[in-house]
Amino acid sequence: MATREAPPPGLLDGFSAPLWERLRLDRLRPLSIVRGQHRGHDWMAIDLEHVSTGLFSTGRPRTETTTVFVVRLPRKSAGWYLPDDRITATQQVCVDDGHVYAAALGQRPRVRDWRRWLDTAIDAAEEVVRTEGQRPAADTAQAARPWNPHDQRWVLMWAVLTVPLAFMVLAVLMHAFQEWRSLGAIVWCDSRTHLGSTLRGWKAAACFGLLLLPLAGLFQLARTSVVHIHTPGFALRLNLQGVALGGVSLLVLYALQALMASARGPC
Repeated sequence: MATREAPPPGLLDGFSAPLWERLRLDRLRPLSIVRGQHRGHDWMAIDLEHVSTGLFSTGRPRTETTTVFVVRLPRKSAGWYLPDDRITATQQVCVDDGHVYAAALGQRPRVRDWRRWLDTAIDAAEEVVRTEGQRPAADTAQAARPWNPHDQRWVLMWAVLTVPLAFMVLAVLMHAFQEWRSLGAIVWCDSRTHLGSTLRGWKAAACFGLLLLPLAGLFQLARTSVVHIHTPGFALRLNLQGVALGGVSLLVLYALQALMASARGPC
């Protein structure tokens, strides 16, 4: 039976483009290794300590441990290939010129579950051998496209900034709809001065359209956060959409103020 060993010096330097580089993990420290054979393949399990990549790990750095399963390929080759979609938020599988890697970021599977993980890595290794040299032309830069676990922090930042905006826009939209349904117009009135704005006809329609614009931007931001997280260029895409949403929201505010000023009078 395989036994746990202390990692030899320079263990991590012996891999050309390992999973932990694709995941941009920091402050790496191998704690232990286990070696063995499964289905005719040499494998190694590395308990790898690194800085936490969790959603709320932006403050004082914490560490966590990930068990990485490494399967040696029959020879070194630049033609080994796995598509980028094998790296997801729940399971990460990739290949370099000599090894296949499989892990679940931040998790240390129980020993009784190792067979499943080894089967996952070996199935990927056998696929890699079968498809050697068949890398699609569009994926020739695969090794240069790392998967970034820190994308969750951008999602958290924009959620903190936009959730209050969403509630505010929805509250104004609901008030406007109730006014329009009961009065046939959107009325904002200052009870102290008895002055305000009454929007009817196309001005009421324009008001609804302007209020829906930020909601469309918020929906697109949420969709990007769910569909495109951990894909290449996600942080840039999300930040550009967030900045665009901020710009649109300001323009909507100025347009609403101008619209209300055009319909100002006693109420």
